[in-house]
Amino acid sequence: MDTMNSSAAPSASTALVTGATSGIGFSVGRALARLGWTVLVHGRSAERAREAAVHMGDVPGVLIPVDADLETRSGVRRLVDQVHRAAPDGLGVLVNNAGAAFDRHGLTADGVERTVAVNHLAAAGLAHSLESLLKPIGGQQPSLPRVIMMTSYLEARARPIEDWALPGEWTQMRAYASSKLTNLAYTYALAERWRDRIEVYAVDPGAVRTGFQRSAGGPLHLIGLVGAPLMSSPERPARTVVATATRPAAHPSGSYVRAVRAVDTGRAKLSSARSRDRAYQRDVYDATQRFLSG
Repeated sequence: MDTMNSSAAPSASTALVTGATSGIGFSVGRALARLGWTVLVHGRSAERAREAAVHMGDVPGVLIPVDADLETRSGVRRLVDQVHRAAPDGLGVLVNNAGAAFDRHGLTADGVERTVAVNHLAAAGLAHSLESLLKPIGGQQPSLPRVIMMTSYLEARARPIEDWALPGEWTQMRAYASSKLTNLAYTYALAERWRDRIEVYAVDPGAVRTGFQRSAGGPLHLIGLVGAPLMSSPERPARTVVATATRPAAHPSGSYVRAVRAVDTGRAKLSSARSRDRAYQRDVYDATQRFLSG
């Protein structure tokens, strides 16, 4: 991460990075703080958020731990309230990095399948609730605020979600892929609605060697064990996220950006045909907004 070209970045601002206690989120938060940014370091618990901020070390920026369980609407509201208190002057960047997968079907207190709740509805809820707080990033050439959604190439294998509870035949991989497809379609719809005001990106980190697979259990745990030698370290996709957050835009808003080894800014790719279907995007956006308004 020390190789990041900070001279190309606009003036430091404030960023919220969810899921910042380990893996990609930790690397992103630390890199932004090294560039002098104020970083709201989100963890599921206050203790984990504080520990992550300490482990990020002595950095020029400011690290502010925030905590919330993002499985429920009340948890999202808790985080939104903390962000408003911690960053009253606004956010330049929102990095929706927090993600989850589970080894068995389960519902949240809101009646939503847990994978869908964290990977899509929490990310959408934060973007929706923090819209008014997203402010241009200052400097000699101010840039628009940016929202970055972490996506996955597995979205191409997904079936559209018809019920947030995912009743019927459930598998870990189906739930995970479908949550990513849903969120990607929402991301595209959001980019269209926020055009010329807020830039929105989907970043695909590829196969990454973190504790995510181990904590998920089930098939993902096995994939993590077998595939670990072929996976990248968290630092590689983190470079792409940080470049997307801080540098003059290398890709237009609404891009699907794949993290690659050779280019910090990543490469724009085409996602699945389903995710790019405008009618499907509208349906996902409308259903999501109805849930968030409930």
